[in-house]
Amino acid sequence: MSIVTILFQLVNDERLHELQSLFTGDETARTMIVSPDILAAVSPPFPDNEEGRRLGELRAWLDGFMEGCELSVAEDPDRKPPDAMLARVHPVADEFWSIRVTEPEDTPGIRAFGAFGGKDMFIALTWERRELIGDQFNEAVSEVRANWRDYFRSERPFSGDHLDEYLTNFHAV
Repeated sequence: MSIVTILFQLVNDERLHELQSLFTGDETARTMIVSPDILAAVSPPFPDNEEGRRLGELRAWLDGFMEGCELSVAEDPDRKPPDAMLARVHPVADEFWSIRVTEPEDTPGIRAFGAFGGKDMFIALTWERRELIGDQFNEAVSEVRANWRDYFRSERPFSGDHLDEYLTNFHAV
């Protein structure tokens, strides 16, 4: 069974959700699938405080992804420049990625974790405030791998040899 077939069933059963852009609705350049936890976190209205601004920035990142905005992507998990918006995580062969939200500037940011289901289709399953991850980054990656298995069983994430097999409109950093 393919990722797309499983994904269709998961979305149909409302176990995962295809996010709609706040700006363009369902007409997007890329597809973002999110877990119920992420959907709850990025659904407006946002509180008028620091937490609301942080969640709003995560939502803006997800909307930018869907709308086809240019992404800065770090392929090497050991070399992630501060401006990398999307980065591979260890072990690379497992094909999991970190969404790196670093705004607002005066906060540690947010990380969301997931994998590609195909070209221009990202499946975000977990998220956390960066300061709560601390030095437990490997545990955060283990959590997304476990969630992937819960949803997709033995089906592995999409894999490509080059970034242009994953995404359109990006630049490697």
